[in-house]
Amino acid sequence: MKNSLRSMRIAAVLVALVLVVAACSDGSSAQQSAPLAPATAEPSDADGDRTGIEAFQIDGIWVFQHRSEAAMDALHSGTPEIVNGCLVVDATIVVWHIDGIDVAADAIAAVRAGENPRLLVGGGGISVDEGAGPDQIPTIITDLCPTSAVWFGAP
Repeated sequence: MKNSLRSMRIAAVLVALVLVVAACSDGSSAQQSAPLAPATAEPSDADGDRTGIEAFQIDGIWVFQHRSEAAMDALHSGTPEIVNGCLVVDATIVVWHIDGIDVAADAIAAVRAGENPRLLVGGGGISVDEGAGPDQIPTIITDLCPTSAVWFGAP
């Protein structure tokens, strides 16, 4: 219980830092290997300017990125999937750090090729199942990819 509460507090701080950094600068990250899929910039009209999160498509699949240098030390792991046109890892939307967006592109290419890679993404997240309120998940994400869990990739 203490760890869950601590994780929720850390996630809330991370979200606050993303908002502060978004107001002052720009940045984002993720990582893995495979050919980079072509990216089509189709920014969302949602609250990306306010949160520092950008939504766009890679090979027709929605992905999210951020530019914050703030990071947590936790790991999220899972097999990437394409669900309703969105890239998810273990039922969680990953907001990739801009420096690692190639991992998202590689994951999309792998899924489309019928592969099942296992990803490890450093960072931290929030989840409704772990006590976050649904309103804590940025609408730039939920407007495009309904979810109850978000992971913010570390730089």
